[in-house]
Amino acid sequence: MEVREITDQKAWENYVKNHPEGTFLQSLKFGEMNLVLGDKPIALGIYRGDNILKGVALVIRVKAKRGDFLYIPYGPLLDNNDLLPEFVSYLKELAEKEKVNFIRVSPFIQNTPDNRKLYVSVGFRPSPLHMLAEHLWFLDLEGRDEDEVLAAMEKKHRNLTRRAKKDGVKVRASTLMPDVDSFLELHEETVKRHHFTPYPRDYFKSQVKLFGKDDEALVFSAEYEGKVLASAIVMYYGGVASYHHGASTSDPAYRKIPASYLMQWEAIREAMKRKCRLYNFWGIAPEENPKHPFYGITHFKKGFGGRRYDLLHCRDLPVNKKYFLNWGVEMVRKWKRGF
Repeated sequence: MEVREITDQKAWENYVKNHPEGTFLQSLKFGEMNLVLGDKPIALGIYRGDNILKGVALVIRVKAKRGDFLYIPYGPLLDNNDLLPEFVSYLKELAEKEKVNFIRVSPFIQNTPDNRKLYVSVGFRPSPLHMLAEHLWFLDLEGRDEDEVLAAMEKKHRNLTRRAKKDGVKVRASTLMPDVDSFLELHEETVKRHHFTPYPRDYFKSQVKLFGKDDEALVFSAEYEGKVLASAIVMYYGGVASYHHGASTSDPAYRKIPASYLMQWEAIREAMKRKCRLYNFWGIAPEENPKHPFYGITHFKKGFGGRRYDLLHCRDLPVNKKYFLNWGVEMVRKWKRGF
């Protein structure tokens, strides 16, 4: 097996889009987005035999106060698990070269005993914290029409979706920067309401610009009487639509206008028009944990119908003893946050 950096974007994207676990977070464009954060993307191709691509891993070299690390978001993507030990050996060499303290992965694979054993076998241990959503909510679209999807919704969701349209809520989808700016304004309101640390504004703009040029991202805006009440960035990549970022107004005057319901339905309809097999609502909270940051939005997402999909928890591979300083700090953060 040979691992080397790959610059052939067409070959890379083709592999990711056709891999059953491929997501836009393993796209080279996502790597470009991370440049905004000051982090370095490293695109690795895994080859065997006659220069045949057998796997890919978008690795992000993350700068952090407690020590830099290598991170693979929703990867690596491999033809089979037999490739993992050799790939991890290469990662260890890369980590030494990049002078980082540990390697962190968020694999896009189910949380099963076999998958847990697989990552233990190559030296990984559970991370104190998660980097990406690990409890997802999926709505299957393949072979279904709009009437079937509507009928499978909770009655309240179906009624609120129809009421929003009747009340005069209008939903548009675009990649125009004024709509990105409207999203950012609402996102700032959402941050204040839910007390979380946001990405920089340029990060969102970069996402829409890079993926939008290939028609893989849309900004949905739900407007009522000239005011945008809800907005979302939805990704359309590799046959999967992903509700990646959402925001809504904090203005109590509009609390009874169900703009978010119609906006979500229009994003689902767009996915169906594009023949997407799946609509990924992104993160939900485990039912037993009201302290989880996704707890408040979980019922909203589930009400559209679908199923839960649990991913393997984030994993770390220490490179040197400095990792354990990071581990200690993150364990304290986890205890304080309660999840």
